[in-house]
Amino acid sequence: MKDCRLRPARPGDVPALQALIARSARALSVGYYTAEQAEAAVRYVFGVDSQLIDDQTYFVIEAAGGPLACGGWSRRRTLFG
Repeated sequence: MKDCRLRPARPGDVPALQALIARSARALSVGYYTAEQAEAAVRYVFGVDSQLIDDQTYFVIEAAGGPLACGGWSRRRTLFG
């Protein structure tokens, strides 16, 4: 993937990243969860944390004008991790 680019995510990326995460969650859940469970996970569990975008610790890999992958981390204390 020679033409891929890694960059910090921006607020304007959120709709495309949410769609990418939803496609990924649905595809990876096949054979493990029911369609209803997968949809519940997309709706209530998975998504973009806008605070990470604000902290500039959320990134996107893009090619051909669209996102291929995304992820980030937090320096903040959390309840789980």
